[in-house]
Amino acid sequence: MQSSTIRVIEVNEAREATKIQHLSHQHCLVLADKMEEEIDRKCDGCMLPISNIFYYCSECPFFLHKTCAELPRIKQHWFRQSNATLNFDSFKKCDFCSQYSSGFFYDINEDWDMCLRCAKVADIIECEGHQHFLFFDFKYRGKCNGCGETNRRGAFRCGKCRFALDFGCLTLPHSALHKIDEHKLKLTYHDDKEQSYCDICEQYRDPSLWKVEGYPECSYCGKLCQEEILKCEESTCNYIVHYKCHWRH
Repeated sequence: MQSSTIRVIEVNEAREATKIQHLSHQHCLVLADKMEEEIDRKCDGCMLPISNIFYYCSECPFFLHKTCAELPRIKQHWFRQSNATLNFDSFKKCDFCSQYSSGFFYDINEDWDMCLRCAKVADIIECEGHQHFLFFDFKYRGKCNGCGETNRRGAFRCGKCRFALDFGCLTLPHSALHKIDEHKLKLTYHDDKEQSYCDICEQYRDPSLWKVEGYPECSYCGKLCQEEILKCEESTCNYIVHYKCHWRH
């Protein structure tokens, strides 16, 4: 099996590859650092928005972050200390974050399919929603503090307090676009332990789960936001949606 995923065709004076052939695509890809048009484009590798230097196809709408294009075909992954092989030819569900994707996957020991978002996560990490480092605990079977769901395959746990996140919540993008709202939506979490009841419906809400302050109802389904959410960055816009509603619709 070929160990590299790219074949360099052209380089610049700094010896940086400016034109490549990637195993995942039939056409050549060209290096760029910004979009010519203000269009929301996603990387066909990790399925996250294009926001930094990337490769694009001049013949069809195909994009790869430079970091995704340069990923090795085979690498050693910390999960079970196993060999992982890069695949990019099918639509799959990630066994770790449970998200479906048509992007790249790492096949770990032919037992688990791991999307690129999860594959890029180290076993010890910092999270914007928590003040301490988190480490992956294979034996953890408790609830995730992001979504409240019970974990069956371990989670990233804090060694100083009772805080844990599963792969799905840990790899959520910090912002996203949705067709219903014209503004970018920002992932929001609040550590509000003094108030355990919703100001609107007066029902109990778990203070350990990620919240939105001030707008407790999802703009799409109308249910209370007691899990991870996306909200519009514009201060004058009250649009808020469950992260799950965003991806389902």
